[in-house]
Amino acid sequence: MQATYRHGSRRGKGAAGMPRPPVYRVIIAQAAVTALLVLALLAVDRVMALSALLGGLICLLPNAWLVRKAFAHGGARSARRIVNSFYKGEAGKFLLTVCGFALVFAWVRPLHPLALLGAFAVVQAVNWFTPVILKSRVS
Repeated sequence: MQATYRHGSRRGKGAAGMPRPPVYRVIIAQAAVTALLVLALLAVDRVMALSALLGGLICLLPNAWLVRKAFAHGGARSARRIVNSFYKGEAGKFLLTVCGFALVFAWVRPLHPLALLGAFAVVQAVNWFTPVILKSRVS
């Protein structure tokens, strides 16, 4: 028996009964890459590990925001809302990313900028593998 979630939809199903796109797997992959980077850098330096964590989160959280906004609606009748959601999601992603960098550079001391930017770039590169991630099935 499937659990019922908000708005009466079932897990994995949108409001129209259509399956939701598995884009959440990309966010999970980004979180896993962030965790691996942080664990690897912990052996080297704590400041580098913290900086990498922040860089990963600066990438991961805005992407999660975009996925949530962009895939909030489904079905052919919602085409206009879907397009608007994508625009709002992209705008929010951009603002969250800019604010994330601004806050980290303004408030976090000590900071290892190369680890921060490197982790951001590596986690962002996970998007290159989106077709592979989405094609694989989770059993």
